[in-house]
Amino acid sequence: MAKLRPLERIFSITNSGAYKKVMILGIPFKFDRTKSNKKFCASFPVQKNKILFMNYLGNPYGCNPKYIVEEILKRKLPVDMVWICKREDEGFLKSFPKEMRCVKYKTKECMKEMASARFWVSNYHFVKLLSLGVEKKEEQYYIQTWHGALGIKKIEKNVKNLTEDEKWTEFAKLNSQNVDCWISNSKFETEIYKEAFWDVKNIQEYGHPRNDIFFKSGEEKELIKNKVYSELGISSDKKFLLYVPTFRDCQDLSCYELDIENLKDSLHQKFGGDWVVVSRMHPHFKRKNLEKLNFVGNVVEANNYPDIQELLIAADAAITDYSSCIFDFILGRKPAFIFATDIKEYNTERGFYYPLETTPFSIAVDNTELCENIINFDNKDYQRKIDEFLQDKGCIEDGHASERVVDLIEKIMKEGTND
Repeated sequence: MAKLRPLERIFSITNSGAYKKVMILGIPFKFDRTKSNKKFCASFPVQKNKILFMNYLGNPYGCNPKYIVEEILKRKLPVDMVWICKREDEGFLKSFPKEMRCVKYKTKECMKEMASARFWVSNYHFVKLLSLGVEKKEEQYYIQTWHGALGIKKIEKNVKNLTEDEKWTEFAKLNSQNVDCWISNSKFETEIYKEAFWDVKNIQEYGHPRNDIFFKSGEEKELIKNKVYSELGISSDKKFLLYVPTFRDCQDLSCYELDIENLKDSLHQKFGGDWVVVSRMHPHFKRKNLEKLNFVGNVVEANNYPDIQELLIAADAAITDYSSCIFDFILGRKPAFIFATDIKEYNTERGFYYPLETTPFSIAVDNTELCENIINFDNKDYQRKIDEFLQDKGCIEDGHASERVVDLIEKIMKEGTND
């Protein structure tokens, strides 16, 4: 515990989650801040044409919410759109369309916008905002798209170290109960929603809006690829491998030690061309951990690129361990590989919904095996496995998910009911 300065022993005020802690003459007092926040939020009427969006605790313009916005803009709907942002600097905000208003996460202004929005659209839960006292009103409609699909790693209620946190569990349950519509892309994901969340109702198998990008024309994809290459400073004559691993609850970094030079040699031997390796780490990574990553060779860092779907479009191949983005990537039918040095440990600590061996991807537990898997890659067999995998999971992606979600929003706005 930090040592109190003399003046702090006499009087100090600090915020801690839902509580305000006041120290008076060395005696601590704790006040529930949610009471005033609830009263504050209740004072704002719901505006029928306002839609509030959040991408994973305030991340930039990306994932499912982005592609719902793009469809709204395409239709020129008369709506007021607000995006919750964790930062407000110019670099962070530059990717947003001019029609979007941005508000900083967990501020009074954020709570005001949330309290007055007719729709909440998010790819992650609102646990932290609910714990501050934000309450969903009867006339508000909450669309939950989540941020993974066909993913292998266990989530939410199925993860022991999450449910051991009683406060988190309390508001995670409340968040689930508040959801009016869950957006799924498959029979598999529908069942995971039922298993991993609480009190799940009204699941719509629309597909994931972010995956509509894989069904764009070749010309549109080429424009996206050119944009990515330009933003990352990659020469147009290079091929592009995307390395996109997930986080570890234990914050271990040894599992990310890719041998970049041997990897590029193997890619050149199998697929030809000169390769660039681009790394995109999970949002859970802390900056201090990113600085400690020790790749053997040079990589291009894309951690600040706002939309991972555009990276997936630009990439000629991909490597992950357990990230669900690889199951989006296969919709583009390009080569993908698993590099997972800690399969047994991860399965024990986090857990899988199904064995890695049942996916279309070859599995490597070290750099030597990864290079061998690349050199021995059989595209015909890989395409067959993709077909079987998507069919087995009941995947319904067809490029029209954004349209279906915005159809729902328009229907609710027109009817003025949540039913």
